[in-house]
Order: sequence, then C-alpha cells, then structure tokens
Amino acid sequence: MTTGGFELPAQATSHPPPQEPAPASPALRRAQRCIHAAAATGLLTTVLTSAFTAGAAMGTNGVSFTWPMLLDVLIPAGLTAGIYWRSRVAAGLMLAYFVVAKALWVWNDLLLQDNDGVAWADVADSLDACLSGGLVTAAVMVCIYAAGLYGTVAWHRQNRSATP
Repeated sequence: MTTGGFELPAQATSHPPPQEPAPASPALRRAQRCIHAAAATGLLTTVLTSAFTAGAAMGTNGVSFTWPMLLDVLIPAGLTAGIYWRSRVAAGLMLAYFVVAKALWVWNDLLLQDNDGVAWADVADSLDACLSGGLVTAAVMVCIYAAGLYGTVAWHRQNRSATP
C-alpha cells in the first residue's frame, strides 16, 4: 500500500478478520421484539408507580405514604431488568405480579365501598377507576407481559437449539 510515495507495511494481525454474524431467524427476531416490548412496558409500569409513590410521599395525590410502597417501585424495576436480560423467571414473575397487584387494588377498592352488598356494577366501576385507564389498558399490559414471557422462553429455546 502506498501513501504519498511512502510504502506502508501490511498490517500483521494474529487474528483472522471478523466474520459477520449470521442473520437472526424470524423466530428469534419475534422473540426479541416481545422481550423489548415487555421491558418497555415494565419501564412504563415502574415510572408510573414511582410517580404515584412520589406523589404519596409529597402528599399531593391524597394517598398516605407508607414505606412498603417503595417495594411496589423496586419489584417492577428489578423484574424489568430481568426481562431485559432475557430471564424467563423474571418475565413470569412480572406477569404474575402485575395480575395480582391489579386484583388486590380492585379488591381493596371494593372493601372501601359501602357494605350494602357488592354488585357487578361496583366491580366494573372499581376496575375502571383503579386500573389507570380501565380494564382495556390492564388487559393490553397483561398481553404484553405474556408476550414477554413467550419471548424469553422462545429466545432460550432458539439459543439452545443453535448451540451444539
């Protein structure tokens, strides 16, 4: 190789040139999209929960702050990191945690209502009021967390079959 009249020696390397990685299979790309969607939803859940907890700590949203409320921020944050790192256990726990947390929220709201009997209309009102946008939003988030669980399982299954 010449540069401006000077001869440059060929670069001596002990390593072969890097090979481009094989393109990911469609199933692996689908699994990665599911994992990223669940991680983004987990981040959204964590941010909204931390904003609610911060409002309770400052006394601006009418909810009294208790220290266990911090667990409601730390648990989704840790599980979201686990989903991002493709942990099947974290994805399953996040799905279960979200469903149980929303069920407990609705149950608590129903207990706070007057005791003249709980009708299905009360349950529907509680679901609509407690789930920050209604039942549809919660159902979409459950579906995304379920897709994240599918994605982590599929990703591990694909990588296990690709490794000799």
